[in-house]
Amino acid sequence: MNSENDVSINNLSINNLSINNLSINNLSINFIIEKLSQINKSNLKGFDSQKKTSPLVNELPFRSLNPDNDAKHSSVLLILTENESKFNVLFTLRSADLINHKGQISFPGGRVEENETYLETALRETEEEIGLNRENLQMLFELSTLYVQPSNSIIHPYVAFLPKKVDFLINPTEVEEVFQIEVDFFRQKDNFHIENWKFGNENVLVPNWKIHPKQVLWGATAMILSEFLDIYEDCVNFDN
Repeated sequence: MNSENDVSINNLSINNLSINNLSINNLSINFIIEKLSQINKSNLKGFDSQKKTSPLVNELPFRSLNPDNDAKHSSVLLILTENESKFNVLFTLRSADLINHKGQISFPGGRVEENETYLETALRETEEEIGLNRENLQMLFELSTLYVQPSNSIIHPYVAFLPKKVDFLINPTEVEEVFQIEVDFFRQKDNFHIENWKFGNENVLVPNWKIHPKQVLWGATAMILSEFLDIYEDCVNFDN
């Protein structure tokens, strides 16, 4: 990662948003958010987590995870919400009119622009795609980067918490739908599937979750989520 794009989340004013006034009946949400906000690079799982949901051919990643020299940089934002004392993850269904990854399930995000940090990209793209103002978010931590060969892009994922309900303003040229799935859904083994898909002449084992009637969750978004889920488990089981 380029040094000029290395930013400290904890120094951003949006991280000062208080979570003490959440209208919930227990401290579990506050406790977990506090633990997540303390995550740093030493706590990341990297490829050990990402590989759990990586499409495979002969037990190896279907596509290269090593960036090309001319790879571009992108950022995405994994947003946690709270409903009835349970965490949800926010997803978007990408527009069918986009050039890359059309119609797929993703996190808000996009390509890094000149003189922009990776975090600034994630926040800007979130505002542009779903109308979510960065001042409503509490930034938590940055996940491991992930190279996506089809778009020749190195993705920089960030995790944020949205502590209150807001109305989303969807940009229809980029996003068809915003929806949320409980974190606990992904923690249940019965909801995780591995299927044999055909890509050209290749038989590919594709881990996925079936979370939307139009598309399954797989590929890069699933790999990013996989690392988050492992870190989340560490936080939930902190005292066990």
